[in-house]
Amino acid sequence: MLPVILERVTPKAYDNIISHYEETFNEKPTVEQRNAWKKLLDLLSTISPPHPIILEHPIFTERADVIFVDKDKALVVEAKGWRHVKKIGDNVVEADGELHEDPCYQLNNYVNKLNLFHSSNIKFEGVLFLYNTVDYSSTDCKILRNVNELNEELDKFPPGSLEDARKIVEGKLELKETFIQLVRKLKEEKLKDLSKALLSKGYGLTEDQMKVMNAVFEALEKGEKVNFLIRGASGSGKSLLAVILYLEGLSTRYTTILAYKNKMLINTVRKALGEKLSSFIMFYSTGRREPPGVGEKGFEEWFTKKFGNSNIDLIIFDEAQRMTEEVIKNSPKGKVNVCFYDDSQVLIGNEAGTRENFLKLLSNVREYELPSPVREPKQYLDFVKRILEGVKGNPGNFDFRIFDNIVDMLNELENKRGKIALICSFTESEGDAKDNTDWSNIKNIRIGYPLQSGFDLYKGMKFKSVDNNFIHLKFG
Repeated sequence: MLPVILERVTPKAYDNIISHYEETFNEKPTVEQRNAWKKLLDLLSTISPPHPIILEHPIFTERADVIFVDKDKALVVEAKGWRHVKKIGDNVVEADGELHEDPCYQLNNYVNKLNLFHSSNIKFEGVLFLYNTVDYSSTDCKILRNVNELNEELDKFPPGSLEDARKIVEGKLELKETFIQLVRKLKEEKLKDLSKALLSKGYGLTEDQMKVMNAVFEALEKGEKVNFLIRGASGSGKSLLAVILYLEGLSTRYTTILAYKNKMLINTVRKALGEKLSSFIMFYSTGRREPPGVGEKGFEEWFTKKFGNSNIDLIIFDEAQRMTEEVIKNSPKGKVNVCFYDDSQVLIGNEAGTRENFLKLLSNVREYELPSPVREPKQYLDFVKRILEGVKGNPGNFDFRIFDNIVDMLNELENKRGKIALICSFTESEGDAKDNTDWSNIKNIRIGYPLQSGFDLYKGMKFKSVDNNFIHLKFG
């Protein structure tokens, strides 16, 4: 499994990284990826004296190319073999004819995440290693052009040991605060500084997320009428990107709407952003005539009456897999519309937000996909879907169990080591909202008694209610 730890680069390193990649992702690396590894390893083999090296270290949904290890410091190296690079936006470059995230932004994103969230408390620094070009320059990070310059940089890092490298690999990335908590702190700052503020706090965008944002605002600047479909599984950063698009839209003076269906999610985001920034956070489906949802008939008239403006530049729909066919058809009310969806989720009732339906019901569609931080074998994913459909299946090489009560499950999990995955969760809402804008009296019961449905799953169990949003088990 990735990452790979090397005491020094040997001829076996190339085969090792390929086999570790295939074991991690259940697929073969591309020819371009293999060629990039081969060239980089050839360069690293000349490093003197040799340092312990970590290759392809995961950082949430991305991977750092190389980390050189010291006793109490580490040097993150983002290596690029590009030949021709041209800066075309604040955080976007064109490299060898393709769009990429600005490499200094990418490097700083990795370094900030490691410094802020890694459990080892090691000090991480970073350099950009552009070994094929002199086109690109930036004051945002240190740039090295050849192995001699890299050797000079490494002279500042006395070689550590394999044990020091394992300390990094065996550490964890632990979020100190959620994105919503961070936004709550930043909401009073100038919106035009949002991207830099998020980057410095460890919430910089990935390359895939940056490509989406660049495409959306390029379409707005050109006055194009476009529907973007952004597909991504849980953990791919859809909701984070949706909020950032919304805030960036407001900061650039576009009339921007952020639309949800889930009442608890919309309430949480509104509280985090505050009243000033929440005016255009709305439901895309209410089932009511007054006020209608963004994706329902009569919305334009209601919006014009309330805000005096019927020209909507950008609408962002999160959790769009929950849309009905009617809502999908009525959703493109902005000049640019962005639908974030996860078609791996099981749809309920008349929910119809699948790729097939979006392509059938929308025109002028452009598609992007955000990678998930976890890629499971197809057999396992098929097995989970079959369970949720009430069909027997084979989980493959997984220990799969069903518990009759939650206490037995939690006791078993306490004794487990390693990574544990949540297959699905069940949430019940309790209480009725007085209108469509204030959900402060709604409780979201995840674990606890009584449930609105009448199920007595948790009757007699000792659970402690922490707040309106979460119920935690009380041990002891």
